[in-house]
Amino acid sequence: MNRREILRYTAWITGSAVSASLASAILSGCSEQTPTQNSALPADTDTPSNLLHFFTPEQFALVTLLVDTILPRTDSPSATEVKVHITLDSMLGQVFDSSYQARFKTWWLALESHLNQQTFLQRSPAEQVGILQSLELNASEGAADAKKALVEFKQQTIAYYLSTEVVAKNFLNYLPVPGAYKPCIPLDDVNNKAWAL
Repeated sequence: MNRREILRYTAWITGSAVSASLASAILSGCSEQTPTQNSALPADTDTPSNLLHFFTPEQFALVTLLVDTILPRTDSPSATEVKVHITLDSMLGQVFDSSYQARFKTWWLALESHLNQQTFLQRSPAEQVGILQSLELNASEGAADAKKALVEFKQQTIAYYLSTEVVAKNFLNYLPVPGAYKPCIPLDDVNNKAWAL
């Protein structure tokens, strides 16, 4: 699977078009992180605020909860176990251009406000999922920015999850050195799995 496939699967899973900013970031790839950056953090520790690039520590706590609500642990690892929350913060703070960062910050603040009104943090996991689903289906003008934040956030969470090494190697077909191109093959020939990058 190439980066365009990840975008297609992300759009299909989230039920909406992938934003141009996310498409650009995925298609252009990411630079390697230095050892002092976020990749050195274990998934189960709190991220020190001096390593955050976009979110405040309080917002990052909500980010952590949201990515695991979107992609909880099942037979595959949760989003935080593969450090999607850290990647998301780094991408928003270091890769996306300043105009997108400003738009996303506005949307994010609307999403935070909406979730606070719904007492999201005090709810059970099932109720939290229900709150996010009802927001995603909400067509009112008053919730437009919060809905936009949730859709963008969900798309990025899924895209970064699918492009992690752990998920690519263990849950997708992974072939670091590709062989001959074979178009139109049955899905059974590849163990019913999509291709990793």
